[in-house]
Amino acid sequence: MEGIIPIVITLIAILIFQVCIYFLIIKLFYKKVPAANAIIRNGLGGTKVAISKGIYVIPSFHNYEILDMTSKSIRVELLDNNNLISKDDVRIDIKACFLMRINNELELIKKVAQTIGVENASSKEHLKELFSAKFIESLKSVARKYTFEELIDSRNNFRDQVVQNIGSDLNGFILEDCAIDYIEKNKSKGGMLPPK
Repeated sequence: MEGIIPIVITLIAILIFQVCIYFLIIKLFYKKVPAANAIIRNGLGGTKVAISKGIYVIPSFHNYEILDMTSKSIRVELLDNNNLISKDDVRIDIKACFLMRINNELELIKKVAQTIGVENASSKEHLKELFSAKFIESLKSVARKYTFEELIDSRNNFRDQVVQNIGSDLNGFILEDCAIDYIEKNKSKGGMLPPK
């Protein structure tokens, strides 16, 4: 019986040591995902993405970046000489705000990280550079289908057509909403195009 007590004490000490090592490994290598973010880990084992839990990152084998998944608003203003032209050849000043975010699917998050880059995908300015041309083209092409009065009376239909025209192929991003803040006749030369 006396020989069992040292064995039991040794086993308990080994168990406590293993538990301490386990928690130390978690503390040192397990990275939790901050709210509204994703962790992109590269290195041994390929690219891995975590959005609602954590991920193990071992120095020298992995590097990781935090991707901001919050919604971003991109403001587009077409005023003065760079404005819309309606079906009835009226020049129209418009201000619109497009709300977009990264799709929550792991493969699309990985695509965004690899094609755009984590830092660029988190930057509102870079996203504006990337998407504003597409948004402007959509605004201009849809406005050509409406008269000025129809644009004023059917602003929601115009907005829906713009969103539909933009589509869903936004390199892993989703267009959540579009708001038309301001729409008025251009003040210069009565807002009309010169006769053809």
